[in-house]
Amino acid sequence: MVRVKLFGTARLKAGVGTFEREVRSVDELMDCIPNITRREAKDLVLLVNGKPAGRRSRLKDGDEVVFLSPAGGG
Repeated sequence: MVRVKLFGTARLKAGVGTFEREVRSVDELMDCIPNITRREAKDLVLLVNGKPAGRRSRLKDGDEVVFLSPAGGG
C-alpha cells in the first residue's frame, strides 16, 4: 500500500489530504487522485519518500508519495 499526501490547491481540489492506494508506479497513481485529472496531476510537484521523483518512478509497499501544487507569485 502506498500512502499519498496532497498539499496546496491540489489538496483543496481533491477534497482529501491523504489517501492510500495499491499501485506499482507513479504513472498508475496519477489516475487515482480524487477530483484531479491526469493532465492536472502532471503539473504537480512530486516527491517519493522525501526525494524528487519522476512520473516513471516505481513504487513499493510502504512508500510515501507527496503531491504539491507549484508555487506561484511575482
